[in-house]
Amino acid sequence: MPGILVAQTAEEIIAKHIEAHGGADKWEKVEALKIKGRFTAFSLEKDFTSYKTKCGAYYSDLYLGEQHVFEGFNGKCGWTIDPWQEIEYARNINSNETNVFKQKAEFFTPFLNYKKKGHKVEYIGKENVDGDEMFVLKLTREDGKSEKWYLNTKTYLEYKCEAPWVDFAQAVPAEMYFDDFRKVDEIIVPFFIERIFWQRDRITQIESVELNPKIDKSLFAMPKRKEISKLAFMEGDWDVKLEFMGRRGTYRDRGNTESCIKFASTNLLQEQISYENGFPNNLSINFTYDAGTKKYRIAAFNDFTSTFDMFQGELKDNILVMEDTQVSYSDKPSATRMCRQFIYTKVDNNQFTVENKISTDEGKTWKPQARLTYTRKSENTLSKK
Repeated sequence: MPGILVAQTAEEIIAKHIEAHGGADKWEKVEALKIKGRFTAFSLEKDFTSYKTKCGAYYSDLYLGEQHVFEGFNGKCGWTIDPWQEIEYARNINSNETNVFKQKAEFFTPFLNYKKKGHKVEYIGKENVDGDEMFVLKLTREDGKSEKWYLNTKTYLEYKCEAPWVDFAQAVPAEMYFDDFRKVDEIIVPFFIERIFWQRDRITQIESVELNPKIDKSLFAMPKRKEISKLAFMEGDWDVKLEFMGRRGTYRDRGNTESCIKFASTNLLQEQISYENGFPNNLSINFTYDAGTKKYRIAAFNDFTSTFDMFQGELKDNILVMEDTQVSYSDKPSATRMCRQFIYTKVDNNQFTVENKISTDEGKTWKPQARLTYTRKSENTLSKK
């Protein structure tokens, strides 16, 4: 049947293509690659380093012109730090970029174990490209995105690829050309890759390929903003000592509770804590950083009051001072409005304190109300749970 013959022809071409790259058995031994070389963009040539793994993870440290760009991908979703877009911190990539990062994460050819990856291949026929005869294969990825690959009919190595790409996060068509195939141990890889889209011309010149390097998996994780990273001393499981101000102006011990503080997402630190002060209070406290105001923010939900309380402030010398966002200091103090302040002070890596103060003169003076002392739980305590 014609359909079967076409499928067999595609399979035969792919088998010889993989063999031309060193053979499936040789590639099966490759768990990861470290690639170094020179990358040209916006007419400037700079060093780059990339890592790729068999599971589809990818990381790259490169330059686009004068801008230092970082890219990370865990096989499903990714991030980038790209100053060209005037975003100084890591952001999640969009769907178009995700498709591109999947291409970047490939071990040079997407046809290696393509069925396991959920890809489909269709043999289109032969074409003459730049004076050489080519097999043309249509590759459709598991997400439905398709590419056309041109393999030399004599060498079975790739010469050209037409695939969706991105330019400043927007989808664009692109052409890629491959050359300078070299042997690395027992596998064959192209040491020259040129990518053309619109008026852009990107050139990758590989200088070295290291097989199975040791890779820290955290390399692929989206990095936190430097401001929110400064609050990492609060992350963990804590025993919390509660003290409330008595009538004589001294703190009185009101028992203990527990707190769990963790990063709910890359740039969101979240605390879950419960305590009793006349009535039970269960709080979910969210810590973020606002680049516009250059201030930290807290959104605290208390299920007793069923409301969100908002605070903002600054961190200096490991002391975070947060105050009500609705406070607007004036020359006329209001005796009826009560303002609140929370002071987070790092003692060391295993302890910090939180002081709760109030003001009835719009922040001119503050009266202590409560103090919480956080002590990190020991590994032995956690293992018993």
